[in-house]
Amino acid sequence: MPKIEDYFKISVSHSGFMADENTLIYISDESGINQIYKKLLSTGQVVQLTFLKDRVWQISPEMAGRTAFFSSDVGGNEQVQIFSIDIDSGENHNLTNNPAARFAFGGVLPGNEYIVASSNARNPANYDLVKINIANGKTEILLENQDNYNIPAALSPDGRYLLYNKMNGISENYLWMLDFESGLAHRIHPEGSFAQYKNPCWTPDSKGFYLITDWDDDFCYVAHYDLDTHTLSRFYEPDWDASGLALSDDGRYLAVNVNEDGYFCLKVFDLNLGGEVNTPKPPQGVIPSFYGFNFSGPGHRLIFPLMSVRRPGNVWMLDIDNDALCCLTPTLWAGLSPDMLIEPELHRFSSFDGLSVPYWLYRKPGTEAGAPVVFDIHGGPEGQEWPTYEPLLAYLINEGFTIVAPNVRGSTGYGKRYHHLDDKEKRLDSIADVAALAEHLVKTGIAQPGKMGIMGASYGGFMTLSGITEYPKLFSAAVDTVGMSNLETFLENTAEYRRAHRESEYGSLANDREILRRVSPIHKADRIITPLMVVHGANDPRVPLSEAEQIVGSLKSRGIAVKFLCYPDEGHGLAKLENRLDCYPQVAAFLKEHLMS
Repeated sequence: MPKIEDYFKISVSHSGFMADENTLIYISDESGINQIYKKLLSTGQVVQLTFLKDRVWQISPEMAGRTAFFSSDVGGNEQVQIFSIDIDSGENHNLTNNPAARFAFGGVLPGNEYIVASSNARNPANYDLVKINIANGKTEILLENQDNYNIPAALSPDGRYLLYNKMNGISENYLWMLDFESGLAHRIHPEGSFAQYKNPCWTPDSKGFYLITDWDDDFCYVAHYDLDTHTLSRFYEPDWDASGLALSDDGRYLAVNVNEDGYFCLKVFDLNLGGEVNTPKPPQGVIPSFYGFNFSGPGHRLIFPLMSVRRPGNVWMLDIDNDALCCLTPTLWAGLSPDMLIEPELHRFSSFDGLSVPYWLYRKPGTEAGAPVVFDIHGGPEGQEWPTYEPLLAYLINEGFTIVAPNVRGSTGYGKRYHHLDDKEKRLDSIADVAALAEHLVKTGIAQPGKMGIMGASYGGFMTLSGITEYPKLFSAAVDTVGMSNLETFLENTAEYRRAHRESEYGSLANDREILRRVSPIHKADRIITPLMVVHGANDPRVPLSEAEQIVGSLKSRGIAVKFLCYPDEGHGLAKLENRLDCYPQVAAFLKEHLMS
């Protein structure tokens, strides 16, 4: 029988791009933490390029000659710095080198002397747009901003315009444009409210761009924006959310990634001839565009990540010119095999108010009805549970647990209306979905009372604490990882640049304190009778350590046992293999003790 550590040693690769016809650059956790690798396609040789103590956050496919650009933080603090790296030698330099600030890469200006980025170095609460000299790191402010998130989205091919997002929230995410010639910025397509505009892809002539938006619609679709006429026109409207977008360098092919009920469908359009191209289709899985979705290298080669339960994470290539599809990166299986991993079934149930709510059901063949069930609640809350490889879940399933992973109201992927069903005063309706699911599972014989546990990370941790305070007798074990226990203090203490962004979802400190207090688990901690484990990173800038300390302290002050694991070199989750191998065996043993004994 495989050990739990074997599941965590399976490698995951993503964020790939072709630096030239033969060289793939990508991120992999093969070493135990995300680092940069390159693979020579002609020989299959794989070379590790970075050997940092901490994780590589992301890498951009935009290069300056043979120089690429990546970001990294320290100990999970998310004070992300921008590095340059020579992809031939692996030599890298910290360009920004300001640990008191946070940076986001925005592109390489023509001439390869400067990059553009956003930075909160001037004021921790605000993001300015800046220009950084690649040779010496000297930084110049291009545009001062008095609001928080101003994140670079796309630099025009001629280097004149920078598109960037002002993020009031996931679903209120407006697109702005800075004109370098005039120094002026304005909002693109100012009509309406509560809309998102993302993944812009410039046409080669810099006269317009394709993008994904849900303006005047419930779902995200692909549109084109014309700079001369200032008009937005719809290009492709799927029945589900368009999730990712990539345009080939010559502007001929547009690739669209569509999220169809949690599985992803890849479509390619020929903009010269019109219509969809009949290309080889990837295996069923998830294609998260934030892990790299781009045309790169010569020809028309789309590089993208593909993840599923039995394909933990690899970089794939669709070569349109040669009508070929292949996986480019290796998977280190650590003694396991794909056949040992269990794909889920997609189900739905009717919640307390009749809302249809989807959930994934993971059961090993032969698992008896009424086996211990663990609810795994995703974070966000503007997130979605996807059928991807999760080492702890894979281990628990093979140990005889049934895993249920719902997409309760407030999840993304099911339209704007569904996404906003848990806003502010409706926060606890999503917890009621969890209780309704538990009732459904008992009625259908999947679960039995007294044998159900709940766990989640970030907002999933908040949901976990809410589950055991709103429904004290429902769960027999709970694991809260980097979760909020008090929405009021969470908003007071989260990183300054995040506060306004999160207030749009939870309610503001200025106007909604009563709501924040009413829904916070900390004020109902006296109801907790469920055995609880709390996991947190000491450097978490999103959900400060004080959120864990509050709930742990409250329980200990009343003599209630609670197991608390705190990692001094981690942030919002566990990035390092050594810490994961310390934490998750304890989590598994905790769940076995309370649900299987």
